[in-house]
Amino acid sequence: MAPPDPARQRDLRLDAFRGLAMMIILLAHTPGNIWTLWIPARFGFSDATEMFVFCSGLASALAFGRIFQRSGWWLGTVRIIHRIWQVYWSQTGLVLVTILVLLLIDRSGWGLAGKVYVNEIPVQPLFERTGEALVGLFTLTWIPNYFDILPMYIVLLAMIPAVLLVHRVAGPWAVAGLLLALWGAAQAGLAQLSARPWDAGVGWFFNPFAWQLVFFTGFAFGARWLPAPPVARWLVWLAAGYVVAVVPFAWYQIHEGFIIPADWALRHWIVEVRAATEPLWRKTDLGVLRYLHFLAVAYLAWVLVGPAGARLRTGWTAPVHAPRPGRIALCALVLALTLPYSWSDEIALLSPGLDRALIQAIEGTATSALGLDIRIDPDRIGIVQIVHLAALIALVWAGIGPRGRDAVLGRYLVGTVNILSRVGSQSLAVFLVSIVLAQVNGWILDLTGRTMWTWWAVNLWGFGALVGVAMGAAWIKGQPWTRPRAEPVGAGRAAGFAPTAAE
Repeated sequence: MAPPDPARQRDLRLDAFRGLAMMIILLAHTPGNIWTLWIPARFGFSDATEMFVFCSGLASALAFGRIFQRSGWWLGTVRIIHRIWQVYWSQTGLVLVTILVLLLIDRSGWGLAGKVYVNEIPVQPLFERTGEALVGLFTLTWIPNYFDILPMYIVLLAMIPAVLLVHRVAGPWAVAGLLLALWGAAQAGLAQLSARPWDAGVGWFFNPFAWQLVFFTGFAFGARWLPAPPVARWLVWLAAGYVVAVVPFAWYQIHEGFIIPADWALRHWIVEVRAATEPLWRKTDLGVLRYLHFLAVAYLAWVLVGPAGARLRTGWTAPVHAPRPGRIALCALVLALTLPYSWSDEIALLSPGLDRALIQAIEGTATSALGLDIRIDPDRIGIVQIVHLAALIALVWAGIGPRGRDAVLGRYLVGTVNILSRVGSQSLAVFLVSIVLAQVNGWILDLTGRTMWTWWAVNLWGFGALVGVAMGAAWIKGQPWTRPRAEPVGAGRAAGFAPTAAE
């Protein structure tokens, strides 16, 4: 391990990306949340889980590795056991509190008529097989799929002392061989833990013996066992090329035939390749294509934020110009042509007459002229909506002017990063709240209806709640009650708290 540096501050990149992962996880767990159609997992094999696990490994090296180096292997192991103890009870409480919240919604009658909210997550065995489920809950042999990240994290933490011992005795190559052998055993189905006491054939959704590869990759960078990769143009293009090449096989709009017609040979080829390579990108066992996709995305992000995350601290300082007038006109035309597809719900709400006219033009006139129906389902996020969003962003970017662009890439970017880093620095507390909050937000959307306005309101409220939790947790960890409070002279004596001569 690198020698401890007492003056070293927290790595802003680590906290910012952990905070970003927390926000994405909240969106992904909220039932019926259309914003999940825009999260990175829709366009690639890896997602926020890899980001969270990698950052956790890196953070573990920075936090626990120094304890091992300073206080020895035994006390370092004790510190790991203490952290496992905290995460274990967090997992147990998280499952029970989430079930309680959903039961309260059901018992109060405040939910949708006929909907049983506690059945929305896979916890029915707690009521149907109570004895087995309770024993399984406390022994981590019953892992409902909605609550599967923290158990994986517990196993990964438990592996740290063994990995450090192997590193001390045999060196880094022995560690690499051990971890790759475990990952290979997981790919072959030889290493897995049971997630159902009544069905040994069902394993953990996140196989920890596979996911340790992501965790200890982050750990190796944090411990400086691995050097930072070079910033090379060819490597950037290679990573970007792989990320783009994965999109047709990951984005359902393409491989399910919504963008490419279902009867085209290209679409059939994509489906066949996707099916043939499924073991290589499957999430449970962290297939190699999934792992490589995460490394490519992480490398691009690492290059983008600059040396030591400089752009996260100061903003983007390189000059950025507005689109040229010809491109602005093209964007305006694209925006107008795609407006009926991307804002159909809002147009129908604000102007039913205009909505009927547009439907007639799209479904009637265009159909008779072209011989096919070109109307697109507004509930789907497809290429038309993405093109519309790109055109809208370009027009707004041009409209805010040079000062606005400097502000967005300067103080607003830095401010957003600071908020995310606050969230990421309290990741356990934020994660626990986000899992419960996601179910509450789904219930709120059930009551208010799912429209553009309610999605914005509920998701932004959720983000704000996570920020509030992070700030509250940081304040409590700072132990404000231990700091002396300035009082007027004589106030303590008047209140009876002045020290006596004996004291």
